[in-house]
Amino acid sequence: MEFWKLEGSGNDFVVADNREGQVDEFLKKLNVDRVEFVRRVCALHTGVGADGLILIEKPSDPENDFRWAFYNADGSEAEMCGNGSRCAVRFCYEKGIVGEDVRFETLAGVIKAKVLNGGKRVKVQLTPPTPVQKRTLEIDSQKIEGFFINTGVPHFVVFVENLNTINVTSLGRSIRFHKAFEPKGTNVNFVEVASEDSVRIRTYERGVEGETLACGTGATASAIVSFLEGKVSRKPVEVITKSGEVLRIDFSDDMKEVFLEGGVKKVFEGRLSEEVLL
Repeated sequence: MEFWKLEGSGNDFVVADNREGQVDEFLKKLNVDRVEFVRRVCALHTGVGADGLILIEKPSDPENDFRWAFYNADGSEAEMCGNGSRCAVRFCYEKGIVGEDVRFETLAGVIKAKVLNGGKRVKVQLTPPTPVQKRTLEIDSQKIEGFFINTGVPHFVVFVENLNTINVTSLGRSIRFHKAFEPKGTNVNFVEVASEDSVRIRTYERGVEGETLACGTGATASAIVSFLEGKVSRKPVEVITKSGEVLRIDFSDDMKEVFLEGGVKKVFEGRLSEEVLL
């Protein structure tokens, strides 16, 4: 089975064309379901290794260019992924599936995108976020104040003064599984203000169940909350990810238009051996 591996700001994804059902035929032959397939392929050391897997499929509406099926590394299907969407768009652009202006279907709705710099940079328009909710959580007798927002997937944003000292894995997991976010849980972003128009971010991602080098919807959530709460005063907001890459987030005052822009790198093209799934 042919695939590409791409990464956006340190988020890495396996992407494959399934418009003619070729991936499903591959799995049917081996008697493997999609969940196990995703887990095996995304596994470090024994698989390709990735934060998620994306299948490009035929759209349900012919006005759209394609539909995607997006899976976290644990096999769970997610509504949306900002960095994954940019990688999917570059894949489709280089495969001749789309032009520079793109529309594609996700569980979060139809996403629009613009291909820049020959695909090495992609700008996506995300679905409008939900209103920001301030929440106080009690964790191990401590009160954690933060802000809940859904930017395609749920996010909890916590402002901190020294980002490097935060135990993202431990505290992030406690918040991710907190009863306040049951049953599906939430992604968690720890944010430190860097300047009047930039923030630094570290993210615990639901589905990956650990800290990732970047998160597009998390960067978007953090930028929006930072602006609305007066932590930054100008937009677009630049979000500095753990990988060091910078994502640019812009949005209209009424939040009906939200844009995520950043670089995309093609890591390699490959052919998956059947042995990985046996």
